[in-house]
Amino acid sequence: MKILIIRLSSLGDIILSTYFLRIIRKVHPEAQIDFLVSKEFQDVLKYNPHINNILIYDKRESILQHLKNTLSIFNTIHYDLVIDLQNNFRSLVFTVGKYGTIFRFNKRRWFKFKLVNFKTRSNKIEPIPILYKNTYPLLRDIDDDLGLELWLPKDKSYYIPNLKTQKITKIKNLAIAPGAKHFTKRYPQQKFLELINELKGRYDAEIHLIGGKEDIPFAQFILNKNPKLKNFVGKLSVIETAELVDEMDLVISNDTSAVHIASARNVPVIQIFGSTVPELGFIPFRVPYRIIEKNDVKCRPCTHYGKSKCPKGHFDCMNKITTEEILEAIEGLINNSQSN
Repeated sequence: MKILIIRLSSLGDIILSTYFLRIIRKVHPEAQIDFLVSKEFQDVLKYNPHINNILIYDKRESILQHLKNTLSIFNTIHYDLVIDLQNNFRSLVFTVGKYGTIFRFNKRRWFKFKLVNFKTRSNKIEPIPILYKNTYPLLRDIDDDLGLELWLPKDKSYYIPNLKTQKITKIKNLAIAPGAKHFTKRYPQQKFLELINELKGRYDAEIHLIGGKEDIPFAQFILNKNPKLKNFVGKLSVIETAELVDEMDLVISNDTSAVHIASARNVPVIQIFGSTVPELGFIPFRVPYRIIEKNDVKCRPCTHYGKSKCPKGHFDCMNKITTEEILEAIEGLINNSQSN
């Protein structure tokens, strides 16, 4: 049996797909499982033992070239099963001419439309990894109770993700991801600076800043005020970031891929939500965590992905979150660990 999984982007989504990848390998242990991913994110899967072949999508190539590469009359690999977790035009191109059964991820457009426009919030959260798994009907009733995976070179012979429950007994090494692609998903830099000052005073913690090159401006503001922080923003690959996260007791992040890197390495998370909400499913998966959000800000969510500015002009969803609320969440994680 030959299986093709398609998830081209983005970093967080590919990490979130690794739970599904492990489950489908358990169900089809002898299958050839190939994974099609964008070139810039291939390292997420580089050391993953559940994949036979990583196929690279290069967005610099034309759609016509991709058609030629993927049509079965040009491509000698005929997949029996295709799982399209991207479900957009580009991923559709890669399934042209394939003769096997094709399942496509339900992007829940109507659900997101109602959530954003009518604020139909609830206490029910369906994590994205579960939704990815359920794309393939055969897996809907199967679960191994483990989490995400981001395999490192050192893990090749022995890494079993989330086998033990991570507990916080100290806060000595802490990572903060201050950036995010969209403005309305970023906790304000001045507030992060206040939080860092309190963390250093309360826990005497060694604080590390993490993120991609696009996050450098947000980190620089904090560094200008506190130059002794350990800064890794824009300096590490995803593998190197995961290796650093392994040494952390806690990760504090906006609604970004840092949350999912931490989850995949079994490190507890504090996640800060602004314009987006947990109901969208992008939450820490099967690690100890706390979510920080302002439920009394009634205009949330104003988007399912983030905006370049606050539509109302007040940005209350972030501005009303206090340092004390985040500190209380950290203490809650510590106290819960000690009571278990």
